[in-house]
Amino acid sequence: MGIKSYPEKIIRKKILSKIKPEILNENSPHWWGGIYIGTTLVAKVKIPNDHKRIMHSSKSKLIARDLRLDAEDFNRLIECPLKGPEYYRKLRCFI
Repeated sequence: MGIKSYPEKIIRKKILSKIKPEILNENSPHWWGGIYIGTTLVAKVKIPNDHKRIMHSSKSKLIARDLRLDAEDFNRLIECPLKGPEYYRKLRCFI
């Protein structure tokens, strides 16, 4: 199953609330977040804007790639079953 289409506002909210990346450039029109385990930068993700436009799967897959998630896990992250601690356990294999 591929990545579903979600409103950018929802993707942004889920990334900020569950993963809690360190915002690298708040003053830019497009935020970037650093995802750290300890002091090691494991991933950098572009955080979508806070508007209602739909982000289709072609763009969502780029965010999923940045988060190092496959399509199923990305959908789970947005739809709620994948919690922040579980996400960080998955990332540990990239250190």
